[in-house]
Amino acid sequence: LGKESGVLSGRVLAWDAMNMKFSEVTIKRDESREKIAELIDYQGFCAGPKAVKKSAAETTATSINGRTMDEAETNTAEVGETSTYHTIEPTECLQKLASGWAPWVLDVRLHSENDITALPFTDKVSPHREVSLIDIPKEGDILLYCKAGARSKKAITRLLELGVDEDRLYNLDGGIMRWQKDVDPAMPRY
Repeated sequence: LGKESGVLSGRVLAWDAMNMKFSEVTIKRDESREKIAELIDYQGFCAGPKAVKKSAAETTATSINGRTMDEAETNTAEVGETSTYHTIEPTECLQKLASGWAPWVLDVRLHSENDITALPFTDKVSPHREVSLIDIPKEGDILLYCKAGARSKKAITRLLELGVDEDRLYNLDGGIMRWQKDVDPAMPRY
């Protein structure tokens, strides 16, 4: 395979099965492209099957309402259970926005998820595990959302630990999946 070193770096190996021949195609690196530093969790991201088959009991314990990725890590009822931050339904949120409510909107999903779909009025994207005081303004309401609502609850819990007033914090109930279902069915689902 390949030239002197035997490595296909910078080349693609093409196999013509009809003629039983190999050929190589040279490709040029695009220096302007962003370097890929890590891979996403494709199984969780695409909600595909798990690599290890689990029993029905294990599946029920780790899959809450079909949520994917880290949203099934803990029971969502445990997160922020004693806090009195606001939970807002997507339709109620839309009505408040239409009447002039202008919260700071923080998407606590991964950047790769935000690339697929996002609320058009999102102010910042910061994954829930990385949320800090620099991600939010010092005053005014803050609306947090994720895919299904669990990660935004975790982010709110983190902000409460950092001393943010609970009266400023709003969790979009059901996340962007519920927004897509109740408000904007044309929005892509993932």
